[in-house]
Amino acid sequence: VQLLRPWERLLRLHRLVLRECRHGAEGRGGGGRPRGSPSARPCPLAPQVDRSSRVKLLRVVAGGEVLEEETGYKGRLSVGEDKALSISKVTLQDARTFVCQVGAGSQGVGENSTELHVYKVPETPEIEASSAGIPVHSSTTPQIAQCVSENSFPPANITWYKNGKQLQPEENKVKILATLTRKSSGLYTVSSSLFATVTREDRSSLFHCAVHYWLRGQRRSKDSRRVNITVFYPTQHVELHIVPAAALVKEGDDVKLVCEADGNPAPVFSFYKKVPEEWQDVTSLADTSSGVLSLHGVNKSSSGLYRCQILDLDDMTQMEKDVELVVNYIEGVRVQMEPSSPLHEGDSVRLSCSAHSPVDLDFQWRDERGRKVAEGNQLFLRNLTFETSSNFSCRVVARSVPGLEQSKQVAVAVQGKPRIVAISSPLYVRQDEVVNLTCKAIAFPRPSVRWSINGTAHEYVENQHVASNLTVRVSHDLLRAGAMCRVSNALGVSEKHIQLLDEKTSESKGVIIVAIIVCILLVAVLGSVIYFLHKKGKIPCGRAGKQDITKPEARKDKNVVEVKSDKLAEEAGLLQGANGERRPAADQVGPGGPGGHGGVGRCQGRAGSGAEEPRGCPR
Repeated sequence: VQLLRPWERLLRLHRLVLRECRHGAEGRGGGGRPRGSPSARPCPLAPQVDRSSRVKLLRVVAGGEVLEEETGYKGRLSVGEDKALSISKVTLQDARTFVCQVGAGSQGVGENSTELHVYKVPETPEIEASSAGIPVHSSTTPQIAQCVSENSFPPANITWYKNGKQLQPEENKVKILATLTRKSSGLYTVSSSLFATVTREDRSSLFHCAVHYWLRGQRRSKDSRRVNITVFYPTQHVELHIVPAAALVKEGDDVKLVCEADGNPAPVFSFYKKVPEEWQDVTSLADTSSGVLSLHGVNKSSSGLYRCQILDLDDMTQMEKDVELVVNYIEGVRVQMEPSSPLHEGDSVRLSCSAHSPVDLDFQWRDERGRKVAEGNQLFLRNLTFETSSNFSCRVVARSVPGLEQSKQVAVAVQGKPRIVAISSPLYVRQDEVVNLTCKAIAFPRPSVRWSINGTAHEYVENQHVASNLTVRVSHDLLRAGAMCRVSNALGVSEKHIQLLDEKTSESKGVIIVAIIVCILLVAVLGSVIYFLHKKGKIPCGRAGKQDITKPEARKDKNVVEVKSDKLAEEAGLLQGANGERRPAADQVGPGGPGGHGGVGRCQGRAGSGAEEPRGCPR
């Protein structure tokens, strides 16, 4: 419950509580005395209610018993402990004045009243924009949109907004018409129509409406959705541009000339191309509704001046716009060979490439495998051979126009008599078996291959190479004489002999060769072992070694070995000391030396003098 005025209260359509109006006697805090009493204070001023139209609803008797009258409120009224009156299931018909009357016996009767207001929140407003286009030049003020809000009580009101700013009625510019309809339920439907003049800027404007109502003493509102309208306005500017960009168009491209006009609705488009002396109509190639002229696979002849012409149906005015189409191209690619006479092995040649284009060009040379071999418009080939013979291509590229390029091929053919480059010789075979004999040659002009024996021949050609395979059975005569491959053309003849060897003979020779190799390897291993042992001192050599062997024998048997003088010098040269130095022959005898006892020198001296040799000297 909300107090609107000192004696008014507000309820929605749910429940009403009406506070007891109390009137007490003096000394009890009452609000008045019996009429005519000089000390009585008047009750608060209440609305004047016609007593004849009053309807008693209920009364509260002594003891708090509530007696309800037979009215339309029966069953919806109740009284609380604080004597507050409650009304349930409130309807619009409950919006009336309620009076509370209090009797104080001999003190008299006092009363007060309150007015009940019932509210219904309206539904969210629905807006519908004009479906037809609205021209900016109109003799009347056109309708923009209509707004409707239903089921409100009391009646709500509607306001209009453009781009968030409230619109107010303005003569010849803005007009707002509202209608109000009361339903059988007592609720109201409010409708409002907006009429306004528009400009070309309103093509992007957003309109909406709002419904305003009161609730609990506060003003509230609900907004509709935003809508856009279709505005018709004449064309002011025309643009014609090329897709893709004009500087990048090349031969073979698909090009579109797009004509754009800022009028609505779109005007009628026409296209023309400038030819000498006149304009040629090319509208048949265009989509006149969208203003697009499509050119497929353009070439050099597609270049020129194009015009777009529009007719505005709003005011029947014509406008036009021109654009220059430049199609980049490469033409006249030529490759010149100097000298142009037939080439032979050892010659040199120069290839020159030329082309014409409105843009700068780069030149590249590639071989038949696609590998780049040089840059620039000239290619020099020196000391030509059959292997040099190939197809070379000149690739012409426009740097400023991606994808614009052309190529031209030229064949460099080196002439000469045949040269046999591969042959299956020697060939190990067995008698009576079937074998393939191969002969491969290179030459230009193309040579022919002949064999000195009969068989089945298969010939293969690849570039300048010719290969012939001869299938033949090995006979005794073939094994003995072999076969001859003869290759010839108009410039000469080449031939080679194929030697056939018996596999049995080759196997015997192979066994002997293997045995010799094994022997050589064994000798090498044995020598390596002896050298290793000598380095490690495992094999005695020199004087120290000799002493180790002869000394024990000399001491045991007392024998003296005689050494011939002609052998002494040789042994002196061969025997070495432990430190590797050569020693004289005299130092390489026994410990007695030449004059010592038990030495070789003693035996030698006796023998030379004819005296009896000592015991133990060799005879």
